Amino acid sequence: MAGTAGVAPLAVRGTEPLTAEAVVRRIQAELGDDWPASGPDGFKAGDPATVVKGIATTALATLDVLKQAVKANANLVLTYEPTFYGRADGKSLGDDPVVQAKRDFIARNGLVVFRLRDHWQARKMHQMVAALAGALGWPGRVTSDDAICEVPAATAEETVALIRGRLNLRGGLRAVGDRKATVRRVLLFPGSMPVATIWRRYSEVDLIVAGEVREWEATFYAADIFTAGEKRALVTIGRVVSEEPGMRECARWLATVVKEVPAAWIGAGDPYWRPDDRA
Repeated sequence: MAGTAGVAPLAVRGTEPLTAEAVVRRIQAELGDDWPASGPDGFKAGDPATVVKGIATTALATLDVLKQAVKANANLVLTYEPTFYGRADGKSLGDDPVVQAKRDFIARNGLVVFRLRDHWQARKMHQMVAALAGALGWPGRVTSDDAICEVPAATAEETVALIRGRLNLRGGLRAVGDRKATVRRVLLFPGSMPVATIWRRYSEVDLIVAGEVREWEATFYAADIFTAGEKRALVTIGRVVSEEPGMRECARWLATVVKEVPAAWIGAGDPYWRPDDRA
């Protein structure tokens, strides 16, 4: 079921079992706007008629996240990014054995996976930014509805070390630019930052924190900023890692919308390692 067109009307709360499609209809009602069947949001695996015992939110429904959901008795998983390795959610991969193994695990354990990205982002983008700021220890420092944080002064090197520690990163963090630059203003961009953003906004801040960028565009643009003598820096923390705080906030929000079952966030984490890692 690629979209949610044709989902049965939501049953009156408490009169019928709470199915996955009933939960989705409630989410739709709360977030509002149109939900076209052709959009990326929708059921990606499992039976929407499944009675929900618990809900898990995540930035990416990896196999490890799905295993944790089973242990937590959360059989409805709401994921921000695709489950099956691409925008088409596995349709272009045919009978790929990894896709099939993941589908088999979902079916065997009675899970239902629903992608919730466009509508959550459209209505809650500021929460995605604010949640990332909070995870970095900068709650309440995001200016108005923008993505700029006013932070305690520190060097870029110190700030990057703080980011690594706060987000429990291993090999996924990369930084470029002036490591000795004094950082007081930071631009936060969860997800994939277009190069036009750094072109337009680098002069407003001392540091840009993005989920990911296209290396040959934004990374080397930032490197040339440094070579040209600008005291600024860019750090990428990983697309999924940057979106996790926002999906943790999604779980908190869901607890106010669907009160019959527990809702919890499960993080996919930083998948990278370095040669000197011993963990």
